[in-house]
Amino acid sequence: MTAFTSPACCIAIVGAGFSGTLTAINTLRANPAMGLRILLIEKTSQACRGLAYRYDDDNLLLNVPAGNMSAIADEPNDFVAFCEELDPAFNAKSFISRRLYGEYLEQKLKDAMDQYPGVISIVNAQVNAVHLSTDCKPYRLQLENAEDVMADKVVLALGHFAPKLPAGIQVAVSSQVVNALDFAAIDALDRDAPVAVLGMGHTAIDAVFRLTSCNPGRKVYMISRRGLLPFGHRFDPQPPRTSGFPSWLASLPMTIRAYTRAARKEAKAREADGGDWRDMLNELRPHTATIWKNLSDTERGKFLQRVVPYWDIHRHRLAPASERRIKQLIESGQVVQLAGRVRGGEKFCSGLRIDVALRGHQGVSSIEVGALINGTGPSYDIAAVDQPILNQLLHDGLIKQDRQKMGLEVDEHYQLLTAGGDSLRGLHYIGPMLKAKYWEAIAVPELRIHAQQLGQGLASQPFTRICD
Repeated sequence: MTAFTSPACCIAIVGAGFSGTLTAINTLRANPAMGLRILLIEKTSQACRGLAYRYDDDNLLLNVPAGNMSAIADEPNDFVAFCEELDPAFNAKSFISRRLYGEYLEQKLKDAMDQYPGVISIVNAQVNAVHLSTDCKPYRLQLENAEDVMADKVVLALGHFAPKLPAGIQVAVSSQVVNALDFAAIDALDRDAPVAVLGMGHTAIDAVFRLTSCNPGRKVYMISRRGLLPFGHRFDPQPPRTSGFPSWLASLPMTIRAYTRAARKEAKAREADGGDWRDMLNELRPHTATIWKNLSDTERGKFLQRVVPYWDIHRHRLAPASERRIKQLIESGQVVQLAGRVRGGEKFCSGLRIDVALRGHQGVSSIEVGALINGTGPSYDIAAVDQPILNQLLHDGLIKQDRQKMGLEVDEHYQLLTAGGDSLRGLHYIGPMLKAKYWEAIAVPELRIHAQQLGQGLASQPFTRICD
């Protein structure tokens, strides 16, 4: 197959969700006169929205107030201004629907394309491989059912991947396990049959809201190992206070035990003074990446094994209306909250019988449901993810997974590290798998900064041309 080659300097961005879209916009903002061609290559028919913002369901709310959701890092009021034009009742403390946020991202991309006509092109195709090339441009992108693309630089903005199949569920019944992000499959379930949802984080709660909206009387079982639900934001959320490195962490040994104890002590002290533990976490947030970088692999492992479930429910909070809704569903008995592990499952009539070892109890309990929804969150174990492009890059040694299997190894310029640990010039990554390096890398307030820094780097670094 012949390959498309742009005479201009070409940046190919694989994935046009939040991270890919913002990288394109920030590259233009950094140097609009550099003679670029930016290709946003998206396998779905809908750019900008990704997994998080693609649903036309206003029950699904952002879990960050509007005042901290600007897509543009140096224009903090940008999203609030967009919301106020739609409805003057919205303000910086409002929790807006994810549908409207998707519209906002679409508008930002349209504005950039209108301002710089002909620079950004959206290509609807799946990229199956990225090869090093000996042609005039260093990278060749192999597209499925489309002409290949030659590029000077490549950015992987692949987003989230489907969760792993629960360990206790056999492959034989996997056809009745539904991905919590697949609302079409959720809507197609038997409306009268009870359903089990594995997980209690934001993805699982979204699935519960969808299930109970389709049928207000449907029984839903929520199952997670510890039975922990996220806390909610305050009804009057406060913007984070700008501060230096927290004094209550200074001079401590760099261990998870020391940091956890200090955080608990600080939270109690603030509440004793009439404050709120949320402020402590908000002030810690800008420094989390530095703490994570300084931790040893052993301490990172301890955090992931022992602390992260408790960190997540405090750090990744629900919108107040969402917290109230899930609590009401549980109090009414429609949603049953179970702490335990799935030990097995088998087909039963037209549904499943699921065995659950409840936490703090001996033996195994069984529940009969029409389907099991996997809401345990995305998998970032790239060796186990069924993605052609990742499989190829891993096989060719062009990418490297971190030791904790949370993501991809990158250097300070977001360039991917090869299997040998060398930076691969011109091949970049942005998205949630930056957790491996920065920990904080899955929410808009952090990703917009990464997108800005990557865009500025793409616009300033010289292009590697093999022939001119």
